[in-house]
Amino acid sequence: MIFVGMVGLLFFGCSPSMIQKEQTNTSGVAIYHPTGPKRRVFISEFENRTTYGQRRLGSGISDMLATELSKTGDFILLEREKLDVILKEQALGLSGVISDVSAPQVGELLGANAIITGAVTQFGVRTEAQDMVITASKKQIASCSVDIRLIDVSTGRVLWAGSGNGTAVRKYTNYLGSGTAGSYDEMLESDAFRSAVVNVMQNLLNGFEKLEWSCVVAKVSGDKVYLNAGQNSHLEIGTTLGIYRQGEPILDPVTGTEIGREINKVGSGQVSGYFSDDGSIMNLTDVQEIVVGDICKLK
Repeated sequence: MIFVGMVGLLFFGCSPSMIQKEQTNTSGVAIYHPTGPKRRVFISEFENRTTYGQRRLGSGISDMLATELSKTGDFILLEREKLDVILKEQALGLSGVISDVSAPQVGELLGANAIITGAVTQFGVRTEAQDMVITASKKQIASCSVDIRLIDVSTGRVLWAGSGNGTAVRKYTNYLGSGTAGSYDEMLESDAFRSAVVNVMQNLLNGFEKLEWSCVVAKVSGDKVYLNAGQNSHLEIGTTLGIYRQGEPILDPVTGTEIGREINKVGSGQVSGYFSDDGSIMNLTDVQEIVVGDICKLK
């Protein structure tokens, strides 16, 4: 019996080390599906407030969030490359990291309904080791925290703000000194951040319930109005829209900051057809003076 046991140990001793991967709470997320046309969303490059990874952590987690939002099929995601082009054309001195103050301005330039900003606030990796007579094991544990904000471009109001935490684990086991001790796995940080993003998704998606859909008049030709939303946005033919014009900003008399704008209805119409991938034509039913830049909303 002892001989058999020793043979078994020698067999395992010649095998490579075992690696187990773990992630926390990255599945089973209930997805909220907004009704009506798809919202246009721009995800800003996240700020990295840790001392680890420099800029790549911020851009990496922004990309992960874009992937998770894209999986829902409920949003039109605007590319960050588009922002770079617009900033150059407008000669604006804004960086890729967008603040709550600059978000409405950037959103209007991009034609977005909402902007998501955020920051990596915590990241760390620790190692736990355990040595026994037959085996030696080591755990690498990465943990992170991410702060996210959802901003309504039309009002500048923060619709939702919250945090997501994520953890990823790698466990290495050696038998009788065989195999490697387990070097640092670069995918560990990626798994931890994806875990954080997935964990925060449900609450973020619920924030979109407060976001009113809108599009913009791109051209006026007689009684026909061309809009910057159409088939790709799931704006259905026959939809009736109200047309509104923003007035002067309303300032807080104490702080001097903008708290809103006057909104005046200037007309209404019904979507009658599409052009290009994501444009539509609206026939006016309530004819008034309509100009490029007027806002259309669901009635």
